Formats: sequence, C-alpha cells, structure tokens
Amino acid sequence: MKKNFLYYLSPSVVIGILSTFIMVPVTTYYLEPKDFGIFAIINTIVMPIGPLSSTGVSWVLGGNYYKINEEERKILLFNLLILDFTFKFFWVIVFWLLSYLLLPVIIKDFEHRYILYFKLILLATLFTALWPTISYFIVLQQKGRLHAIFEIIPWLCGAITTIVSLSVFNFSTLALFLNPLVSGLTSFLLGLWYIKNYIKPIIVKKWLTEIFKVGIPSILVNLVDILTSVLSRYFIQKWINLSQLGIYSHSESYKTIFTMGTKAFSRSFVPPLLEAFSKNTSTEKIETQLKRWYGLLGLAGVFVTLFSYEIVNILTHGKFVKAAPLVPIWFFLILSFTYGMPGTQFLLVQKKNQFMMYSGIITGMIFISVIAFSVYQFGLFGAVISLVLYNFCIQLVRTIYAKKLGSRNLGEKYFALVTVLMFGVYLLNELFKLSFIGKILVLILLYVYIFKQFGLNEMIYKKQKIFFIILANKNEKK
Repeated sequence: MKKNFLYYLSPSVVIGILSTFIMVPVTTYYLEPKDFGIFAIINTIVMPIGPLSSTGVSWVLGGNYYKINEEERKILLFNLLILDFTFKFFWVIVFWLLSYLLLPVIIKDFEHRYILYFKLILLATLFTALWPTISYFIVLQQKGRLHAIFEIIPWLCGAITTIVSLSVFNFSTLALFLNPLVSGLTSFLLGLWYIKNYIKPIIVKKWLTEIFKVGIPSILVNLVDILTSVLSRYFIQKWINLSQLGIYSHSESYKTIFTMGTKAFSRSFVPPLLEAFSKNTSTEKIETQLKRWYGLLGLAGVFVTLFSYEIVNILTHGKFVKAAPLVPIWFFLILSFTYGMPGTQFLLVQKKNQFMMYSGIITGMIFISVIAFSVYQFGLFGAVISLVLYNFCIQLVRTIYAKKLGSRNLGEKYFALVTVLMFGVYLLNELFKLSFIGKILVLILLYVYIFKQFGLNEMIYKKQKIFFIILANKNEKK
C-alpha cells in the first residue's frame, strides 16, 4: 500500500510542480483572465457529457472486482468499455449538432471563434471515453507505477503543446484548447495498448444488466454533481463577467493540484479498504494510514492558508491575486472528500446504490438554489463556499448511513482536528493580516503540533531507523 501510494503520488508531485512553476507562470504571462474565462465557460458547457455517458465504473467494478474470477473480470471490463465509448460518442455528436444553438444562448459575450474551441473540446472529451474505466481497473490491480506513467505522459504532451502554441505560434486562447485534445488522444492510445490483454470481447446479458441496474443510476448523481459546478460558472459569467470567471477558474487550478494528491491517496487506500469491507477483515493498518494522511493534509492546508497570496502573486505576475483568498477554501473540499471516503466505499460494498443516488440528487437539487443565491449575493466567495458545503453535506449523509449499517469509525476525529486548525488559521490571517514573519512563526508552531499529534514524527523516526539498519548491513557486507 505504501509503495503504491508513492507511485500514485508521483504524478501529483510531478504535475503539481510543473503546473505551479512552469505552466501557471507561462500561461498567465501570455494570457489574460478573460482567456481563462472563455476556456472555463466552454468547458462548462461540455461537462455534462461526462455524467451523461457514465457507466458507473466505480459502482459496478468496485462492487464486483473481489467477488468474481479473472475470466469474468475480462468480460465485465469489455462490456463496460463498449458502453463507455458508445454513450460518450452519442452525446458528443448531440452536443456537436447543437453547438450553434447552445453557445450563443449560454455565453453572454458570444464570439464566432468559440464554435471552433467548443468542437476541439468535444473531440478531447471523446478521447477520454475509455480512460476512467481503464484507470479504475489499473487501480484495483494495484499497479501504481504503471498508473503513474499513464498519467504523466499525456499531461506532458498536453503541456508541451500549450507552451509551444503560446511561445512559438502565438495561438493565444486556442493554446488552452489544444492541451486537452493532445492529452486526451495520448491517453486514449496508451489505454488501448494496455487494456487489450485484459478484456474478452463477449457481450454478456448478465453484465449489461448489472451495469444498467447498478451503474447507470450513477448518471443522475454525477449529473447533479456536475450541474452544481456548471451553474456556479454560468452564474459568475452571467452576473459578473468572463474576467472574474477567469479568476475563479484560476483558483480552481490549485484545487485540481490538491485533488491530485487526494486521488493518489485514494488509489492506494481504496483497494485494501474495499477488500477489508468485502471480507470483513481488520482495518487497523488502514486507519493508521488515514491518520497520517490527515496529518499531511494538515501540513499542506496550514501552509496554503498562510501563504496563498504570496504564491499566487509570484506565479501569476500579479494578474490573478484576487484568486488567492479562494485557494484555502478549496482545500476544505479535499478534507471533505477524504472524510467521506470510508463511508462511501462501505456503501459500495453493501450495494446501497439507491441511497448513494438519492442522497446525491436530493442534496444537489437543494444546493442549486443555494449556489445561485451565494453567487448573486457574495460573488466568487459565495460560489466556492457553497460548493464546499454541498460536497460536505453529501459526505456527511453517506457517512451517517454507513455507520448505521455497521461501518467502522475511520478517521473522523482527525478530520475534525484538521478542519478546526485550518479554519482557525484562516480567520487569524484574515482578521489580523499577519506579517510574513508572523506567518512563519505560526507555521512553525502548528507544524510541531501536527507532527506530534498525527504521529508523523514517529513515522519519520521509523523510516530513518530502517534506513540506517539497511546502510549498516551494506557496510558489514563490504
């Protein structure tokens, strides 16, 4: 698990560093907030295709992987991939045909060039048809190293395309849309190359029925989830402007970097958790990993909360500093995802898919009006805070229900502790406008506390001890 976590974490580290110190400075040097706003609103229109074409791979494959043999897995995987591509191809064609009707209605300051951008994003979306299922399958295989390679290579191809397009060809906004197109194509080809040995091309009624019964209901859940994000962006560009949407979108790029780390953890954390819940075995080691993960989140969260302004100001040449106060709020979303992880996986094993569906739909429908009101009254802050609260409400409801069904209490006190720490630091920084020296002092004090409270000092001590033992043994052999 630890080894796989490092592999899953490596793309997050590599992509995070390159995004932060190369992509963000380069793109913000050549482009303005409005360019990012255009990219954000056009992406927003395409976003519903994801849930509309979903086969609920995590529900179907996650609920059956440890209960069927290898031969059945190959058949199930093939049936999932066929439906993945069919559904996504259908919706891409529908959106393509409706492009001339959709864009002028949705985008307040519509320009004809947006049609080209929209079609490029649609092609990029089609290329991603197979990757969610292939990615989840590799995760369940616990092949962290391979998954890392398959994530880094497409990202690098897309990033290089963007940099060359901006610096050599002066493509401006177009460069942002070429990135997902090249990245998606690379991912599609890599996925096909790998998965050919793990599928058996047979259409089986049993698995089609399972997908439609268990997986397809996730469409509504995912659609409502995406709808909240779509509407927040739509309301911002409608009631404010595209430049402010660009600021908001830029703040989301840091959320994406945070999410990469959480995905890395979940990819190493979820398979053994699913296995433990499926076979009713001990979760003691898993809880230790969860405790340390919350400790790492505490370290990262405190740093981001204290220094978001300095980071954004330096990286974006001062153009996007208005995004800085939003960045720490997005970090609470990562805490929320981690909090809900154990309960969600327990419900998947118990096949409580209907509850998963209705909890997501009802919460989402309630929060649509909350998001609209929040954006109208409080602007960008309202959008971010309402989305974080929406996600937490879903995780809370599912966790409570999972505990009623017998799920174990995993990591809740650590979640509460990190949340209180971050909230306190955020208020302290906002109310007293800490100086740089003051921030450093607060950071040191809290880091000492977090290392001790979450056992991170013990973890480092054990690693050092093992390292010196190995080193001593090597010297003895010499």
